[in-house]
Amino acid sequence: MEYRPINEKIFDSKLLVIDENGTKLGAMDKTAAVSLARERGYDLVLFVPASKTGGLAIAKIVDYGKFTYEQKMKEKQSRKNQSVIKVKEVKVRPQIGDHDLKWRADQAKDWLNDNAQVKFKIQAYGRIGYKPELIQETYDKFLGLLGETAKVLTPLKKLTPVLYEATIVKNK
Repeated sequence: MEYRPINEKIFDSKLLVIDENGTKLGAMDKTAAVSLARERGYDLVLFVPASKTGGLAIAKIVDYGKFTYEQKMKEKQSRKNQSVIKVKEVKVRPQIGDHDLKWRADQAKDWLNDNAQVKFKIQAYGRIGYKPELIQETYDKFLGLLGETAKVLTPLKKLTPVLYEATIVKNK
C-alpha cells in the first residue's frame, strides 16, 4: 500500500477538495480544507499531488482508518486471486540415451499433470552444435514420448550457439 499524506502532512497550499460523498467542493486553502474535514469527523487525504496534475492537487475527505483497511483488503483479495505458474526445466544433450530421455519425458508428464509448464533445453557443445539435425531429432523424440498429454507453447529456438529451448504445456 502506498503512503498518502493526510491533514497537516500535505505540503500543497491549494487543493481541489472532494467530500466524503464524492461531490467536488472546489479549490480551497489547505487549512480551510483540513478544518472542514475535522468538523465532519474525517481526515483530508491527498490523492494526486500538484506535480502530477500540473495545476491543483486533488484531496478527498475520507475516514483514513477505514480507507487504509479497505485498501489492505483489496490487496489481500488480489493476491488471493492471482495464479502462479510453475515452470520446471528439463535439460538434455543431443547424445542422450533413449532410456534417459524416456525417464525425463515421464518426469515432464508428471509435471504437466500438476499444471506446470516445462522448459525443454538442449545443450549442444562442441561439434554437435553444428549438427542441427541431431538436435531436432532429440527434440522430436522427446515430443513423441510425451504424446498427446502435451502441446508446444513456444517451438524449439536457438538461444545461444550451444543452447536451444522450447516451452511445453499440458494439452487440454
